[in-house]
Amino acid sequence: LDSLKKFAEENLKPMCSPSNIDLCDDEKKAEIETFLNMPLDDLNAKIATEEKKIAEAETTFETELQKLQDAYQKLMTDKDETIAEVKASGLGLMKSCLAAKSKGGSDEL
Repeated sequence: LDSLKKFAEENLKPMCSPSNIDLCDDEKKAEIETFLNMPLDDLNAKIATEEKKIAEAETTFETELQKLQDAYQKLMTDKDETIAEVKASGLGLMKSCLAAKSKGGSDEL
């Protein structure tokens, strides 16, 4: 409980906002005044425009992430298929023959 209280005292302080404008620097005060003086419809339209930008960024991220995941999956499938083809073509047998030739010191089996 003491650690929670300490955290709250250190981190949960009033922030600059329309209701705490005295905590704002001059630049934020001017920005708040601009928004407070806007007609309600204009402010709602501005909010909608900014929220649309966020939604578009999230959509772009999800789309591009899916492309990356699809490309990764294709690369993994291609790699696995290549490994299977190489192994099926006799790689294991070739390695066994190499080991046998290396131990026997002869070119004949």
